[in-house]
Amino acid sequence: MNLKLNLKGAALAALIFGATLAAPASMAQQATPQTQQTQPQNFSDADLKQFADASARLMVVQQESEKAMMGILEEEKLSVDKFNQMAQAHQQQKLNEVDATPEEMAAFNNAAQRMMEMQPTLQKDFETAIQKDGMSLEKYEQIMMAYRQDQTLQQRVDKLMQEKQ
Repeated sequence: MNLKLNLKGAALAALIFGATLAAPASMAQQATPQTQQTQPQNFSDADLKQFADASARLMVVQQESEKAMMGILEEEKLSVDKFNQMAQAHQQQKLNEVDATPEEMAAFNNAAQRMMEMQPTLQKDFETAIQKDGMSLEKYEQIMMAYRQDQTLQQRVDKLMQEKQ
């Protein structure tokens, strides 16, 4: 289980599905003063174990949500590629420039609406996954930011995650 690969998948899913999948991280980041990014990060093994466990649970939640979203696309008879193209155009406020039939536009609107309706539940699931073992959203975000910037920390976390397998 490679956290970096899954982080890229999570970032892509967040882009594709309206950026609300990353809400726990962004919410915690908003609560975290920017000065903490420059402070040295000395996380205990217990902190990193909690982080690794929470990350593993988040991956499961992400996979389940992606499966549900794929089901929505199937029901709306819209391909993932077409949805992604339209979602990206929507984010750039260029949806009217996409080559799509009226049926595809309607399917996109229906699928996007249904996915947005899932967001409050997903938000709660993400928060629950992080907080299950007592980790705060703020601490999770601090470790995540350090993980992205510190190769030594990445190795420590990746080792903990491999030991879980």
